[in-house]
Amino acid sequence: MKRWRRPRAGALVLLAVLAIGAVPVAHDLLRPASEGVAVQAYDRTADPHVIVALVETHPDFVLHRATAREDAGTVVLHVSMRPPSRWWWSGGDLGETRSVRIRLDQPLAGREVRDGLLDAPVPER
Repeated sequence: MKRWRRPRAGALVLLAVLAIGAVPVAHDLLRPASEGVAVQAYDRTADPHVIVALVETHPDFVLHRATAREDAGTVVLHVSMRPPSRWWWSGGDLGETRSVRIRLDQPLAGREVRDGLLDAPVPER
């Protein structure tokens, strides 16, 4: 009887390892990948702590993350979008300009706004 327990125990260990490894793989496959988007321009708002970044992206893309890295003289904007689904979205060449509100820790005042993807200055509209 001891001979039959060892192969089953080995198979159970192998199944456990495969199950544990399958969770992160399935998580990455089911979640659409995000991609950085260049900021075309920005607008000031009535609130000095909020700016509106203008990006050009496919109409089906959804906002994944919009952040600002700030220092004394510059504000670097990072915007990333992702398709609605990794499995069913086929892409396309359409593009539309969309507004993304970004909250700053300090007022914008006279600081320079830069795009985090291209590392280029962003013009005010």
